[in-house]
Amino acid sequence: MRIIMVTAGNYGARVVNTMAVHGLAPQIVAVFDYTGEGGDFLDDPSSLLPARTPDADLTVAAGLGGDLNLVAAEIAAESGSGGIIVESHAPGQLPDGLRSEIDSLVDCAIFPTPFCSLEPVGDPHIDTFASRFGKPEVEMEGNDRVVSVKVKRSAPCGSTFYVAENIRGVPLDEVDVAAGEKFHNYPCLASMEVDPRFGDTHLHVAGYLTREAFKRAAGVPGAHAEVDPEVCRGAECGFICMDVCPLVRLSMGTIRRGVTAEVDPFSCGACEKCMRECPSGAIKMMGPGKR
Repeated sequence: MRIIMVTAGNYGARVVNTMAVHGLAPQIVAVFDYTGEGGDFLDDPSSLLPARTPDADLTVAAGLGGDLNLVAAEIAAESGSGGIIVESHAPGQLPDGLRSEIDSLVDCAIFPTPFCSLEPVGDPHIDTFASRFGKPEVEMEGNDRVVSVKVKRSAPCGSTFYVAENIRGVPLDEVDVAAGEKFHNYPCLASMEVDPRFGDTHLHVAGYLTREAFKRAAGVPGAHAEVDPEVCRGAECGFICMDVCPLVRLSMGTIRRGVTAEVDPFSCGACEKCMRECPSGAIKMMGPGKR
């Protein structure tokens, strides 16, 4: 698979470095860096196109703002890329109109929000990429403590590898807290501004996804929300908990609608939004430091 990277800033550079260090260097046929170029609105995005664009199967845009993402889409079209991945790491980075314009230029465009939420979508080239980079997935060996961690899929920024390298020796029942701390130490470069589309920050969501991977591997759910089925009146309130959960709003199955609400304890980021909004008081927080 031939990949073109279109990047800007520290985040874009970090993604390219992660891909190169962890096995995709031979597949990267070009890196076009637009650090310091343009702004949110460009009169003529085509004026920033490279003089020559190599043939490619996939284009990945990382760290771009505003209409620079249109430049990436035009590069994808010129290269013959069947698909493009345009990540979002901040509110307002990819408004709906811009997404529609990008969609019109390529066969398959996806917009993972944040980048580390990426999973296979049915496109062969995007799925090949997503098998290596996207929503974190790890395997863990240990008894009472973490002995080793194998990264099956890393966040594109490389944070999963960092957490895996620095979590060895941690007691399994402390993996949730330790993974969150190591993730922030990396550090994540996603925005800390609340995105109104899902009611939380991109950085927080990235942290939830990292913690989920390590909690699942350890087999210990850590901090999470729990619903009392005897008290839940989801059918009456319209499952408000699902409306306020950032991960549900990003199309993840953290809370499921059954006879009552059901929370996946490993996926739950313990943001407490559902607990605060539940009109019947059916939700409580469980795990370390929770009541």
